[in-house]
Amino acid sequence: MSNEPVLNDSQRALLPALLDTIVPASAEREMPSAAEVDFDAYLATQGQGAVPMLQAVLESLGPGFADLSADERHARLSELQSQQIALFSSLLACVYDCYYQDPSVRVKIGMVRGPVFPQGNEVAQGDLSLLDPVIENADAHRYRAPR
Repeated sequence: MSNEPVLNDSQRALLPALLDTIVPASAEREMPSAAEVDFDAYLATQGQGAVPMLQAVLESLGPGFADLSADERHARLSELQSQQIALFSSLLACVYDCYYQDPSVRVKIGMVRGPVFPQGNEVAQGDLSLLDPVIENADAHRYRAPR
């Protein structure tokens, strides 16, 4: 039996609402929400170390988080951001890392070749401007191709 931390059922039930709040879908740009990418596969491979952080975030948001309106979920996340800056930053880094590595996102932004990112601060190709309206809280410069 593995000693790796895992999300319990109640935490797992809240995860789609959390992911969709952080990275909502954009029908106009045909970009999926973070809840639509394979977050479970990411957690099982590269994101194993993020599980304790996710557990802490989901516990702090509470069991009714998924039942809130989009505006109320954003308000709850803003509260988390103001109270626990490091935890919120870790959450965003984890979600964006998974989102940017999803094959459908990579194809849409033109990143079909080259290393899965973000590995560094520069991306050699791809139209990353498509991500800006989808990821409102993204650091607009960290993942932008150098000009």
